[in-house]
Amino acid sequence: MGAGQTGHPAGSAALEGLGIGDVVRTAGLEPARPCGRKILSLPDLGTPACLEMHPCAQTADFHAVSLSGLASCVGKLQLRCRHGADAEAMSAPCEAGEMARITKRFVDALGDEDAGRIHRDDELHGFAVRRNADGSRTYLVEYRAGRGRSYPTRRISLGRHGALTPDEARRNAKQILARVAGGEDPAASRAQHRREPTVRDALITALDQHWRPKRRASTAKVFEEMINRTLIPQFGAVRLSDLSRAEIRRWHAQQQHRPRAANHELAVLRKALSLAVSDELISDNPARGIPLHHEEERDRVPTDAELSEIWKQLSAPGLRPEAATLIKLLIVTGCRVGEWQNARWSDVDLKAALLSLRALTTKAGARHVHLSGLAVEILTALPRRSDFILCNDVGNGPITKDVIRRTWEGVRERVGAPDLRLHDLRHGFATRGAALGANALILRDALGHKTLAMTGRYVSRQNEPVRLLLEQISHELTALLIYSGTKT
Repeated sequence: MGAGQTGHPAGSAALEGLGIGDVVRTAGLEPARPCGRKILSLPDLGTPACLEMHPCAQTADFHAVSLSGLASCVGKLQLRCRHGADAEAMSAPCEAGEMARITKRFVDALGDEDAGRIHRDDELHGFAVRRNADGSRTYLVEYRAGRGRSYPTRRISLGRHGALTPDEARRNAKQILARVAGGEDPAASRAQHRREPTVRDALITALDQHWRPKRRASTAKVFEEMINRTLIPQFGAVRLSDLSRAEIRRWHAQQQHRPRAANHELAVLRKALSLAVSDELISDNPARGIPLHHEEERDRVPTDAELSEIWKQLSAPGLRPEAATLIKLLIVTGCRVGEWQNARWSDVDLKAALLSLRALTTKAGARHVHLSGLAVEILTALPRRSDFILCNDVGNGPITKDVIRRTWEGVRERVGAPDLRLHDLRHGFATRGAALGANALILRDALGHKTLAMTGRYVSRQNEPVRLLLEQISHELTALLIYSGTKT
């Protein structure tokens, strides 16, 4: 034996009786702790591991054991799941049995033979990377949800390689492990967050449990269109707890080109979130406190000349009779479009000249509309092809909004009033009534308004009665102050 081999008996004595686990730990190759559902186990090697070690391990300096000398025995480590089934030992792009620091070069070097395997970092315990079957790499963090082997092992995906660098993934892993050290369970929190309702869930719940059962069908349909057209595409995937007031304000501020629609959509979102607060799904409503867009008040009233020309065009050939009749009835009754659209023959008493609107078909609840002689004449001339006064082509339902819209657009273009809306015919009816001296209370009942505030604008826009009143007051004051002084 050479000088380097004189310590063989002493080295053997020092190693004799040590198990393979002791040898591996001394060499700095402690088997990885249980991760997920897989743990490393040591096989029965038959002969003492120390006798198969490299000669350098037989020196008196026990801690100078060569890693390469241990490769033959450490390489026999097997991967055993908790169900007892052995799997192929995990390897890395480095020497068998070694752990490596996860770097970009290390991750890029993972090949097809590493698919499905998890490679753990030798510096940050719990940080790992997995090479997926599709060739991508995913960074992971592993920890136990408590102290001791009785607690389950958690595994969290940090993100894909490329979107994250190894250093960024390492920093994220450190943050998660710091939370674990503070007693948190990030994986459980993440799972609970995934089960949390989204804004879409809150909107659908509000539609099903509030607007559909408690509002008119037409109102619920309008809200449903707003939800599906704008709110769900914009906020639907966001978790309720993640929705911020700043995000809603930023979206609303970008809708300056459609202020009225954006204000209505914000109101729908605010109500849905208010219901979520009452259900204790969130503690605060982030849609509250957001200023509305300024809406220009529309004050378009058809002139007498425009009304006369519209009436002539409605009698022209080529128009849908039901749609033309509906527009005529709007002019002479001041009703809303939907009130005549959904009216049935059973709602009309031609002898009493009365239309009884049901709560489901009108905005302000059930009411009676007194019909003028001209309105009765129009209704009397109509054929009764359906239960509906103004039916569709088949006769099994009311005339559709699309038919009404197309007919009206054609009429107003021929009249030369492209900015005139159907609802402006109702404004014209109310304005004419106020001009004839009707007070706000009478107009409220005639138009079916809920409050006097809506009716008051028709009364307040009458300049002639105000002018006549001022003239009368002036005459009284003139008689008092001027002519009474001359008599004395």
